[in-house]
Amino acid sequence: MVSIRNGSRSTRSSSPIWLAYLPQIVTLFLVATVCFYSGVMLGMNMSSSTPLKTTAATFTADELEAEVLKRLKLRQKEEDSRVIPNDSKNNNEDTKKKSGEQQRRFPKTVSKFAYGSALIAKNEFIQNFDYGIPKPPSKREHESDPGKDDVLLLYGSEKALPDVSTGVVNSDGLDSIPRMSATDATKNCAVLNVIYTDTHGGENQCIAVVGNYESYHIQRWLRYDGVRVDKNIPLHAVGRGVQSNGQNKFEAPSDSYALQNQALLETYFDRLEDTIATLTPIAKSCAGDDNTVIVMVCNTGQSDLLINFFCSADARGFGDIVRKKLLIFATDKGVLEIAKGLGVNVFYDEKIFENMPEKEAKRYGDKAFTQMMYAKIVTVQLINRMGYDVLFQDVDLVWYKNPLSFFHDKENPLHSFDILFQDDGARSLRYAPYSANTGFYYVRNNDRTKFLFRSLLFLGDMVLSMTSHQQALAALLDEHSSLTGLRVKTLSAADFPGGYHYHRKKEIEFMRDIVQGKHIPYLLHMSWTTNKANKLLFLKQMGLWYLNEKCESGGAVDFTTDSSGAGNLSQKCCSAEPIIDCHYRDKPSVFVCKGKGKNIDGPKGKPFWK
Repeated sequence: MVSIRNGSRSTRSSSPIWLAYLPQIVTLFLVATVCFYSGVMLGMNMSSSTPLKTTAATFTADELEAEVLKRLKLRQKEEDSRVIPNDSKNNNEDTKKKSGEQQRRFPKTVSKFAYGSALIAKNEFIQNFDYGIPKPPSKREHESDPGKDDVLLLYGSEKALPDVSTGVVNSDGLDSIPRMSATDATKNCAVLNVIYTDTHGGENQCIAVVGNYESYHIQRWLRYDGVRVDKNIPLHAVGRGVQSNGQNKFEAPSDSYALQNQALLETYFDRLEDTIATLTPIAKSCAGDDNTVIVMVCNTGQSDLLINFFCSADARGFGDIVRKKLLIFATDKGVLEIAKGLGVNVFYDEKIFENMPEKEAKRYGDKAFTQMMYAKIVTVQLINRMGYDVLFQDVDLVWYKNPLSFFHDKENPLHSFDILFQDDGARSLRYAPYSANTGFYYVRNNDRTKFLFRSLLFLGDMVLSMTSHQQALAALLDEHSSLTGLRVKTLSAADFPGGYHYHRKKEIEFMRDIVQGKHIPYLLHMSWTTNKANKLLFLKQMGLWYLNEKCESGGAVDFTTDSSGAGNLSQKCCSAEPIIDCHYRDKPSVFVCKGKGKNIDGPKGKPFWK
């Protein structure tokens, strides 16, 4: 290589040719780098919501690179805030699973009320946290209830989690929510809110849990326009009495019912002082050492059933208890004389009961029935107001065992409940959630029950409009259990059966066990029966009728004028042995009725005895 220096020729050894162009190469690289980053920043500045504060020309190369990295991070945050497509979510979940990262049972957006979850067997849960609400009437306490056998428990915070919480918050490799005992699952729960719900025959129901200002009522929405239910109608807020067929069982009473109730209340308060004065010695005598009064309300039309209860009590060994504890509220003079003839305590006030019917109700819900229902409210409220426990019962039942022993047993787990009802058997919306039968119930005297019956007294317009106090009381039970902590219990159907069990075909084996003495309940209440005539027929073929025929249909009144004195009526009217008469082969009966009578259900009726 030849080099010329200072105009002279050099004979120095030659170098690589690219060294001669090194300065130009470096300059070109720098220019290209600046142009590249300037283009990137220009594009980001055009798409970014935050404009650049300076132009690229003012940056050095290092500053420019730092600014670009900053913008790239900002851009990434904007992308992350957008909705991720389902495919991307699935890919992310797969990636997390492969990397060992745990999946939460519920997202953090609901962690204030669904931080984690556990399953508890429903039968065990109810035993530990008995709010008094019954299972389906055909299900005994220990039996399965398919599709509803477990309780889903949601934890509202990390502090509430059980001591062993594997799978409660995260999947922890488990396919399903972990199952726990009621004790372990709730050990750290300072508060437990329980929601009872049903799908009402499998309708397409949804349940929304909303984290918000707490409510102790269920807010109900239905595709209902005020007239009909239709799947094409938008969801509207409705009262709990609107059924799936569009009928509203809890319509507000009209002014006319309010005026009728006003008149009833005026009579009540006008006569209250005199009523209390008359009742005080009678109630005190009945209450005795256990502070309990048995209350029954009756008119002459129902007197057959009243006397039969008294006669059956005598025949079954409960006569002395009934004579001492029973207080009959007679709504007419006929029952007043019958009660005197039986030798039991009785109260009658002509001014209070002057408008009450003397004849029995022809059917459930008719005018006579409704008026008697109001009388049943007043009588219980009065005795409860005076400071006594009350066992209220209708006249259409017979005792197998003394029920007072059940309610007075302090070792009984149910002794802590304020008010206990026979299970009606109905599971319609209007009787939810307790399905309380108001023909047999026990009331413990305290401020909570006094407030309950005062409230019911002032809901007379609701009773009149709905033709029964059962529906009005059902609504109050739910409200007062939430409001004042009133403890309500629906009794075991096995121990306190009624018309539901007598008339339902699925209960045939249960009724056979009762007839054969394999199972002895406390009583049988002939509810769910259209009228008095049918009640008599069914009681007769069950071997539960003890009233002589000459005293039926009001005939007992003829013997009350006998000068032989109080208590003589039972000698003339009562039989020491059951009077059996067979009528329907497809209804429960004693064995001697096997094959006798006709089918009440026609050709479709199946014999009770095989």
